[in-house]
Amino acid sequence: MRRSALVPLLLATLLLPALPAVAQVSPPAKAAAASFKEMDANRDGRVSLDEVMACAKKRSSAVTPFRISDVDTDGDGRLTQEELRKAGIKGLEDQGTIDARELDAVTPDGYVTSQDLDEYFRRKHRQAFAKADADKDGTLRQSEFALFRF
Repeated sequence: MRRSALVPLLLATLLLPALPAVAQVSPPAKAAAASFKEMDANRDGRVSLDEVMACAKKRSSAVTPFRISDVDTDGDGRLTQEELRKAGIKGLEDQGTIDARELDAVTPDGYVTSQDLDEYFRRKHRQAFAKADADKDGTLRQSEFALFRF
């Protein structure tokens, strides 16, 4: 085989495995952009803490009250998405696993109401906002918002 025919074959062999990795990066960026647009209520291209809190309030008001012990079926102190789904709790799908001890801090009786979730989200969102606000200007640009984990 001639050398010139080997070069394209070698390049294809090296580059093709990288294509799936590029495809995997795109969806999370689109999802983050949608959340950014959802929270940027005044459409100024930045998300303020007030906008974050307003969005959190909407989410917490949609959640049905529940008892932590009824949801944490394995008793490990963590509410997984599977446990929340099995218990029929909606509105927390994007929260990942929730540390029940952090919820206990706002609801000592173990019964979580929308007011308890408001307080829980206020605490979590303030911490996450402060961490993501790299330039400390009190707002998150879309690039900073990518670091916003709550």
